[in-house]
Amino acid sequence: MKGGRCLRLSLSESLSGSTLLHLMASEVDLALVYNPPADPRLKTQPVLEEQMVLVGTREIIGASDAPVLFNDILDLPLILLRQGISARALMDDTNLLKKIEGRAKLQMNSVHAIGASLAAGLGCAIGTKLFMYEHIESGLLHFRPIIEPELSRTLYICELADRPATYALETVRNLMVELVRGAVVDGRWEAGIAK
Repeated sequence: MKGGRCLRLSLSESLSGSTLLHLMASEVDLALVYNPPADPRLKTQPVLEEQMVLVGTREIIGASDAPVLFNDILDLPLILLRQGISARALMDDTNLLKKIEGRAKLQMNSVHAIGASLAAGLGCAIGTKLFMYEHIESGLLHFRPIIEPELSRTLYICELADRPATYALETVRNLMVELVRGAVVDGRWEAGIAK
């Protein structure tokens, strides 16, 4: 636009933990991260909350649609994201996460590899319905709600606390929040708006 200002965007995709590392290294200005750690260097705003479910083949998790107890999951062949900052994306409760990590049969650092392992019947995973949506819709994988307790995770938009706010940054932040929340309202993302 002649005489106007132009904003150039660069989008990057990675696991939640890696995305946070990119933010902390000032490689990105804003990041969507699940369950970021409490850190005074970060300014965070909750955007949405998702309920977690058990995902796997019917042979492993059962063909029932009935909820499965959290303690019963611990006896199943669990497949998880590798321990560390990426694993925090799984759920809000770190104590429950430690229990699951201690029982995991496999730990991987690739969502694609986890999906292939689930489809091959090597185990089951805790995720959202969106996590393996295509496989669930095709009938290859099944999901069951988790109870006692229910598991959830919260998506936050994060930025560095010491970075001065600019009009461009505020505009992009507001647009990101609007797009994510719009997907929830439209039913494209099964989640609740975070308060």
